[in-house]
Amino acid sequence: MNRIIIIFLITSLIIGTTLVIFSNHWFPIWLGLELSTLSIIPILNTNIKSRSNEATTKYFLVQAFSAAILLNGATLNLWLSNSWNISESPNTISYIIILIAIIIKLGLAPCHFWFPDVLSGLPFSNGIIIACWQKIAPLFILLSISNNIPNEIILLCATLSILIGGWGGLNQISIRKILAYSSISHLGWVSATLFFSPEASLILFSFYIINNTSIFLLCHNNNLLSLANLNKTNLILPTTLLFSIFLLSLGGLPPLGGFLNKLIPFIIFLNNINWIFIPSLIFGSLTSLYFYLRIVFNTSLTLFPNNSLNFLYNNNNNSNYLNTIISILTPLPIFGLALIPTFSLFI
Repeated sequence: MNRIIIIFLITSLIIGTTLVIFSNHWFPIWLGLELSTLSIIPILNTNIKSRSNEATTKYFLVQAFSAAILLNGATLNLWLSNSWNISESPNTISYIIILIAIIIKLGLAPCHFWFPDVLSGLPFSNGIIIACWQKIAPLFILLSISNNIPNEIILLCATLSILIGGWGGLNQISIRKILAYSSISHLGWVSATLFFSPEASLILFSFYIINNTSIFLLCHNNNLLSLANLNKTNLILPTTLLFSIFLLSLGGLPPLGGFLNKLIPFIIFLNNINWIFIPSLIFGSLTSLYFYLRIVFNTSLTLFPNNSLNFLYNNNNNSNYLNTIISILTPLPIFGLALIPTFSLFI
């Protein structure tokens, strides 16, 4: 695809997301979501593989369906309140309809079925947009309407997402599907925290984006499509170590920075005396950590004796700019716990 066209599409994608974040009117919000969707479809469809085209079509249908639900909910809100303002709440029915649309867009349970299938059919360079950037706009909509919707609904969906995200990744060998279920679980943590502390949920979401961006770029740079690719003879020791560190950080293993994504929600739930959700959160967290540890253990077995020797004879021809981005993002997932005194101000 022409570089000018790609720049135009990425600019439209950024404008659409920005329009959603800074709007207080339902019609510009819907317009921004549609602009983002229509901008991202050509980007996803640059790959000529049939699997990628199928994933792009599924993504378009899901996004169009959820946008139609959101527009219907906003129209119902207009009929009841005679206003497009997002803060008007004469009836919770319209906001429940809008909440369903947002749950579909975020890929939260029980509307998560499309996300692993779509992400597994896209290359990592496109999947990072679906897993990270496209979550920003729905999350800010959820943040804007959090005072007008029943907390129990989103807390139930968040708890299901944490459990399903941990359970669904147990039998996966595709790295893209593992990352998809990891995304479902992490967005469950972010959504569960949002109603009690919006600032803390934004911190969790920032760590989620940094961790996911790092591991997506690492997998794209080394063409790691499945766990079997970790046995490749051209995979060097630093790459394997970074891959293991990023996975353990996603799993929330202390003392890595991803542990903040588990520690902050637990503190918030304990402070708000929400004991009923804590056992489910602990079970989902331990399940996720189990399959991350299993993958890292299997990965570490490839370091000796063959792959460790490749460090001495490595001729890495991968993109330098991707290596630079990975180097910049690496310290935060590793040393993120050093920022606990700063983040404690928002808990």
